[in-house]
Amino acid sequence: MSEELKFHYLCPECRSYLRVWNNIIFTVKTTVGKRQGLLLLNPELGNYTYISHPSLKFIEGESVEFYCPVCHADLTAMQINENLIRIIMIDEDNNEYDIYFSKITGEHTTFKIEKDNIIERFGEQSSSYVNYFMSKLKQKLND
Repeated sequence: MSEELKFHYLCPECRSYLRVWNNIIFTVKTTVGKRQGLLLLNPELGNYTYISHPSLKFIEGESVEFYCPVCHADLTAMQINENLIRIIMIDEDNNEYDIYFSKITGEHTTFKIEKDNIIERFGEQSSSYVNYFMSKLKQKLND
């Protein structure tokens, strides 16, 4: 497997692959103006660069809805926090992780989770989610 594709990203609903070459692909819809289109995110955790059509402009602080481009499932992690998106990452050793990231424009927050443990976290705003995140995660596991 090439170095560029050692990590795979999947939809948690249909388990379709979301990564094509060096992008994770989503269908998105803005809450302000209801603009929609494709959004390509950098697959490196903690890297918040993206590519979109120039007409798909995001307003700082705006919530953006993320959908699987294959099954169209809403990827909002409602069981944890309505401002987070959940996808699955599979590494080169076939280990599976839940990846959560913020859907608020300009909010840099990413969590890599294995079972009930935060393995890594990235972004300046991630600390504001840690306690809430852990209590919801533990509650979810106990249900």
